[in-house]
Amino acid sequence: MGLINRYIARHILPACLLVLGIILGLDLLIAISEEADAVDKGASFSQVVTYVLYTAPYRIYQFMPLVLLVGALIGLGNLANSNELTVMRAAGITLRRLSLGVLFAIAPLLVINAIVGEYLLPWSQQMALVERAEYRGVAAGKGFWLRDNNSYVFVSAVAPDNSLRGIYRYGFDDQIWQSSSYAKSAVQEKGDWVLYDERIIERSQERIIANVFPQQAWPISLSTDLVAKLGMKPKYLSASDLYEYADYLQAAGINADLFNLAFWKKVLQPLFSFSLVLVAMSFVFGSQRAVPMGQRVLFGVLTGLGFNYAQDILGPASSIFGFSPVVAYLLPIMLCLLMAWRLFKRVN
Repeated sequence: MGLINRYIARHILPACLLVLGIILGLDLLIAISEEADAVDKGASFSQVVTYVLYTAPYRIYQFMPLVLLVGALIGLGNLANSNELTVMRAAGITLRRLSLGVLFAIAPLLVINAIVGEYLLPWSQQMALVERAEYRGVAAGKGFWLRDNNSYVFVSAVAPDNSLRGIYRYGFDDQIWQSSSYAKSAVQEKGDWVLYDERIIERSQERIIANVFPQQAWPISLSTDLVAKLGMKPKYLSASDLYEYADYLQAAGINADLFNLAFWKKVLQPLFSFSLVLVAMSFVFGSQRAVPMGQRVLFGVLTGLGFNYAQDILGPASSIFGFSPVVAYLLPIMLCLLMAWRLFKRVN
């Protein structure tokens, strides 16, 4: 049976890689054209290309469910059109066994994509922001807010060396203002953050006192690596970073829905990809007559986009209507599995 697995994989993996190459290539070309105005403003073409290439891991991660769906449709469709699936069935190979062969074929891509999303994507996106900041002349990433015990903190930007720029802190006690401060920068030293050139205005009884500190320790409870990444959008963060920051926000009594949504979408993406491939298998096995390749691809694209849009709609809806983000992202997956089950049932 290992021979069957390898034979199916030799048809599905090249199809998936071909689809990925086409989609990624077109998307990168569009991204380069969108950044073309930077060349007119003094940036070099190589800088623009470097920035766009740094964004490639996110694009690969984002497209992978659709790539697996269309790739499985093309690979299995070729086997069906050449009657090889019919021969396998006639030889006594069950649909269940063929399905396991397909899942065996896509498993390496699922594992690689999970590794990309957890480790490569956050780093590459951070490098992309730095590269774009250099030729655009803007801050790398957008400012973001933090809550540190009774203080609210705004960080203006993250520098290329992961130091922070423009740190504003506002201290309160029982909703009464106690202090305000501004530090030009914050740098990680021996695992802790140190504020530089900090000016503090604080309330002391009936007086307002102003002080200046060349440097001062900042005992923030977040990990230094995560603080440096918070200038990025949640969709670019790893699952572990999303979980850590969502847990931090919830402990501080702050709404963490945005990070919870991104966390569960990332965690459930392999299952979403798996369910789409099951739909592809059920479609091919249920219609082994010759079907034009364009029709299979169109079905795959429409199905993948439809379920992806369903996730994008249900995710924010869970925050508005108060139901779990797990339910929001599991519902399209369950619909995929139900659709595949009904199509498989027709075949049997």
